[in-house]
Parts: sequence; structure tokens; C-alpha cells
Amino acid sequence: MYRTYLGLLAALVVALVLVGFTFSTDESKDRADFAFANGSEPKSLDPHKMTGVLEGRIADALFEGLTYRAHESLLPTPGAASSWEASPDGRRYVFHMRQGALWSDGRPVTAHDFVYSWKRLQEPLIASEYAYLLHGIRHAEAYNTFEAQVKSLRGDPSAESPEAKAGILVGLRSLLATESQGLSAAKWQEFASTRAVRDVVIRPEARVVVDGLDRREGVFTPEEGAALLAGFEAEAARRDAAWNAARAHFGVDEGVFAPDASTFVVELVAFIPYFLDLTSFHAALPVPRPSIETNPENWFRSPRTLVCNGPFRMLRWDENRAIRLVKSDTYWGRADVHLGSVDVLSTDNNQTAWSLYQTGAADWLPGNYPVDLIDMLKKRPDFHATPSISTYFYRINTTRKPFDDPRVRLALAKSIDRALLVETVTRKGEPPALTISPPGTGGGYEPPTSRMGFDPESARRSLAEAGFPEGKGFPKIALLYNTSEGHKKYAEFVTSQWRNHLKIDANAFNSEWKAYLQKQTLLDYEVCRAGWVADYNDPNTFLDMWVTKGGNNNTGWGDPFYDRLVSLAADPFRVLADAESVLLKCKEKDRTRGLVERLRVAADGSDERLAAAKALRFQLLREAEAILVQDAFPFIPIYFYVSTSLVNPRVRNFRTRLSLPDGTTVDNLQDLHPLRDLVVGEPR
Repeated sequence: MYRTYLGLLAALVVALVLVGFTFSTDESKDRADFAFANGSEPKSLDPHKMTGVLEGRIADALFEGLTYRAHESLLPTPGAASSWEASPDGRRYVFHMRQGALWSDGRPVTAHDFVYSWKRLQEPLIASEYAYLLHGIRHAEAYNTFEAQVKSLRGDPSAESPEAKAGILVGLRSLLATESQGLSAAKWQEFASTRAVRDVVIRPEARVVVDGLDRREGVFTPEEGAALLAGFEAEAARRDAAWNAARAHFGVDEGVFAPDASTFVVELVAFIPYFLDLTSFHAALPVPRPSIETNPENWFRSPRTLVCNGPFRMLRWDENRAIRLVKSDTYWGRADVHLGSVDVLSTDNNQTAWSLYQTGAADWLPGNYPVDLIDMLKKRPDFHATPSISTYFYRINTTRKPFDDPRVRLALAKSIDRALLVETVTRKGEPPALTISPPGTGGGYEPPTSRMGFDPESARRSLAEAGFPEGKGFPKIALLYNTSEGHKKYAEFVTSQWRNHLKIDANAFNSEWKAYLQKQTLLDYEVCRAGWVADYNDPNTFLDMWVTKGGNNNTGWGDPFYDRLVSLAADPFRVLADAESVLLKCKEKDRTRGLVERLRVAADGSDERLAAAKALRFQLLREAEAILVQDAFPFIPIYFYVSTSLVNPRVRNFRTRLSLPDGTTVDNLQDLHPLRDLVVGEPR
């Protein structure tokens, strides 16, 4: 005990020296009203290009969406829009812009700003990883993705390779011509894999295409081959027409549009129960068009061009050290903002972050402290721990051999003792995870059973079946994580499990935040650490990112039936038109069929019909997740987070429990703490 204390004291002294060296410039001597250790240096402050929680915290302070999250409940509250109406079917929203809402340069915030911003999010050249989040809006997906899909199908004259210039349709015609007696399913699947057909024709509507993509045995007769080609030609025509319609109408008079400066209209393709939650998420925030048109790539790096409409504006950005935010004097709700200034401190070093908190340089430490201190910290009154709808997991690059084999991926998953990890390493009480979505998400979602539980003997059998008995011949495997003491310890534990149980050469290596994100996006990794914090309280936030070519998929994996299930869950009434083709592939046929029939017989407009639609929606998502955790394994779930923070007692309105309008209280499962509403006063 005494030696441990001396060790911690020595480490603290060293860290204090480091803090003094790093944060002792003249600019940082004027302590902000509130400061927090945010972790790594932000990759971007462009709301449409950011992906991490640490960037999202800053975006929420600088920008305000149509709504903002009320700190008492985190429910959507009128923000840049003062009010709205929804149609009875929930597919059309009319938002009325707040009079008096201003950008930080004094310009009014108008509906046209939101049209520009939401359309920009869908611009293919922006390549936003969160564009899919608003694909439930009419024309959005077509505007974002269909032009590229049509070029892949019909040919792209600007492409470098002859195959891409000619297109998939020309290739398929040629293949069918050379196989005039019939095209074997094996050759078709080889063509589809080589030409990445499934990555192009996502969620096809033509039945012959849906069935053809799944066909792996037998021979396509000449007639069947002609029908398959005709189906792909129909898909190309449908997507071309949809893209042209989107180009003509999206942001003009359909999808999202502004009849006038004070009115913003949103048309959805189906009722989205969590839509209003999206309106405060960073992907849906407005961005300043004049600044972006002047400096498209780096408009957010200078206080002069980072024009914003939120409760704070940026005063300065000292790279790799701190971002100073100050209260905006143009914000409509400035009377409710109590913090005059905020320092967002950047450091990858948990010991440094802990020392910043210990010395009073930081008021909030959101989990980035030395993991060895956890047992001591849990006894402190300023330590907070709450359950979280977020998951710690590892992505697997399914495009690299031998990780393209699901048996290999299953072996890696089944050889990790998650219970031992959370008991001996993380030690925060995290529940081990075998699915990507936490149980109970969205008020009752039940994840499916998973095949990825700890079973070393079964893991070795899977690896042997894949051609690597006792790990022989298996290549070296590198596990990528972003720089963090905690991620390092967890990665070292996991790689040691692989070495011990599978006899394979596995090691962990780190990259700083920006390089880590780039490697993940470019699939420049084998296995990669990841975490997903729910963007909204619904299982869809965990499942729609795994659709083929999804912006946050980053594994190379895709499956047409998975895509279809997620798409149908967005509008479960569509199942009624073709239920048998869906049920044919479902794992829980009887349960799914019963819910389909419950919806079919429910009276239009009744509460029972809405309840039946919700139940079927959850079941479709459950069927989709079953593909992930029973068949495909493109990721390895590790544990469900417990959010932990150290908060100075003088900070008010930092809520680990939320108060709902009906008088009940619930845990702050998303661990969101809007800077807009924090107050600093006398210690409690």
C-alpha cells in the first residue's frame, strides 16, 4: 500500500512538471470559467466531417440545430426553430425559424441556412461518414449515393480501369455471352465479388436481382441470365431516375426546402420515431456558407471564419493544447448561458489529464484518467459512474485475408474472456458484451443470442476449420488502437488472449487520433479498436452503420439481406406487401410471422397498429443483428460502457440522472452534458 502510494505520488510529480511545461504559456494563465480535459486533439470542427465524441462536445457548444438537448431531460427543445408541426403520419415536418436567432457575425439564421447545410451533408464530395443518418429524408440517399452507383453500373468515362470505364452491365453482358449454355452460380458469384456488385447495388428492389445476388448453386439458364441482366438494367434506370429527381428537387421544393426564410420543411420517406432527436445531432447542425465558400477545407480553424450560431464562439485554437470558447453575444438564449469562457484541453496522456484535474486546471475529466486509479477513484465523492448505451468493440477488416473468412473472425471473438477483462483490467463494472446493441435500448429492444461467447476450445476448432490448426500458418496480426493508456491495456489483454488460446502472433500498436481515424476509414488495418456511443436512444443507431458501404461501417463487410432488414425496419408497413420473401430468410420465423400478422389485422390509426409496428420494427432489427452475431462477425463486441467522470463540486447542472416530463428519472445513458447549461458556483 505504502509503495503504491509513493509510486502514485512520484507519477503525479512527473505529470505536474509535464503540465507546467505544456500549459504554462501566457495565453493559458487566464483560467477559463470552466475547463475540461477532452482527450485527443480534434480532427475537425466541421459538423459534417466530424465522427468522434470529443469533436461532438465542441460542436454542440458552437452550433445549434433546429433543436437543442435540454440538460434536465436531453429531450429536443426549440433551438434555431422556435416551433414545429408534424403531419398525422409523421412524414412531414414544418419548422418555424426563431426570430432573433443570429450567426456570430450578426446575420440572421434562416431556413435557407438549414437547406444549404442539410444538402451539403449529402454532397458526395463532402464524403460525410454521417450522411446516412439523414437518408430517411426524401431524395437524400439518392442525392448522396445514386450517381456513383449508376456510373459503376453503366460505366464511368473518367475511371482509370477498363472495367470501371465499361461498367458492370457491360461486364455482365459479356459474361453471359461467353456462357451461352448457361452461367454457373459459381462464376456469377466470382464476377459479383470481383466487381463489388453488392457494394454498388445496395438494397435492390428488383426481385430477380435480390434472388440472383443470393444464388450460389446451380446454373442460370440463358433465360434466367437474360432476366438477371434486365433486372440490373432496371436497377440502373431506377437509380438514374431517382438521382435526376433528387438533383432537380432536393433542397429546392422536395425533401428539404424553404418556402421562405422563416419556414423549413422536411419530408421523410417513412415515419422516424427518433427524428427530432436527430435535429440536435452534430450532422444536422447548420454551417456558415460564406466561410465555407471562402475557405472550404479549413474554415473552422480560424475564429474569423468559424462563424457559428450556438451559445459559444471560438476565441482561439492553440493546436495540441487547448481551444478557448467564449460566450456568444449574438446567441438568442445568451441570458441562460452562465459560463463566460470554456477551455477545451487536448491531451492523449491520461496522467496529464488526471493532473490537470487534481491541480484545478480542469473541472471535468470525462473518463480519461489512469486506469490503475479506478479503485481509489470510485471512493471519491466527485467520481460519477452511470450505465451507458454505448459499446466498446473491435472492427475487423473483412477485405484482408484471412479475415475475410467468418470462421477466423469467430475464432478471434470466442477466444476473449470478456468477464476477466472487465473484472481485472477495466474494473468499472462494465457488463461484458456479445452483441453490438445494449439490451433495453429504445425502451425494450431485445438483442438476439450471440455465438461469440468465450469458448477457447470452440475457437480453436473454428480456426482449424479455416485452415490454421493450432495457429499454424496464421499471419501476424496487429491490433490498432488510438493513443490512450486504457486502450493500450485492453488491446494488450486481447492480444495476449489470442496468443494464449489460438497460438497466433498478435500484437497491439497505437496511432494518434487523426492517423487512427484515417487508417480506420481507409481500411488500413487488420483489427481496430472502436467505440460507439448512441447518437439517439434507439437500436437503429447501432445497426444502420453496418449496412453495405455505410459511412461508419469501416470493415468492408456487407450483406444484401441485412441491408433489406434495416431498410424495412425504417418502414415496417412495407413488410406486409412481401412478407413471405422476408420470412423465408428470417431466423425466428414464427416470432416474426406473428408480429407481421399482428400488424396486418390492426385497425388503421389505432394505438394497437402503432404498437404492432414498433414491435415488428424491433424484431426486424433483431433479425438483422442476428446476422452480425451469429453468421458474419465483422466486429468483436467487448463490453457495454459505464460512463465515468470526475467533476469539480462547484459545477452545477452536470446530470448523471435525467428528469422526464412525466416525473420519472432515468440514467443519463448517452453521457451528454451540454456546456450551454452548466453553471460554476460555490462548492456543494
